[in-house]
Amino acid sequence: MVAEKNAFRPVALVLAAGRSSRTAPAHKLMAQDAAGQTMLARTTSAALLSKAEQVVVVVPPDKPELAAHLQATFKTPPKLHFCLAQNAADGLSASLRAGIEAAEALKASTLLVCLGDMPLVSVGLLNSLLAEHRRYHAVATAPDRGGRPANPVVWESTAFEALKQVRGDKGGRSLLQALGQKVHLVPAPLEELVDFDTAERLAAYARLPAQSG
Repeated sequence: MVAEKNAFRPVALVLAAGRSSRTAPAHKLMAQDAAGQTMLARTTSAALLSKAEQVVVVVPPDKPELAAHLQATFKTPPKLHFCLAQNAADGLSASLRAGIEAAEALKASTLLVCLGDMPLVSVGLLNSLLAEHRRYHAVATAPDRGGRPANPVVWESTAFEALKQVRGDKGGRSLLQALGQKVHLVPAPLEELVDFDTAERLAAYARLPAQSG
């Protein structure tokens, strides 16, 4: 079930069910910055502080410590929810599908998709994407260095079914490509759009100062 027509109920998804294979045996999302804050906590904090009404963190069934860590960190505020990606090993699409189903149960009109390993995305950028989507009723994303749509992405509920049909280790990139110039690109500082998915980048993350507002 999705939100009633014209109701604006944005739900943020934090996708945190990846295999973290490139940084094994360490789990990248539990890596700490110089202030001791984990990558997952930084990403989730921005989502919680954004104008999303609810935040759903998608976790794998074999990593209960991820949800436990966030519950201890944030004391489980009312807007924070968790869902299991039972088929997380199938790749990103399985996590996205589980998250969309959880968002539909919350009657989401809008989905703000955030990747757990992009902890530098600011609250301001998340809110700008939501505002762009609400104003134009269009998919809104931040552009990468090549000017192409990149994460985070805001989707309307009309796209949920198509997103749930994606399979394999991929998200909505093919849908974004099909939409072409209908996708609204919201300017974003490139330094915010960094994913920490290698041992070298984890070392850089460990040197980062405390998160600022």
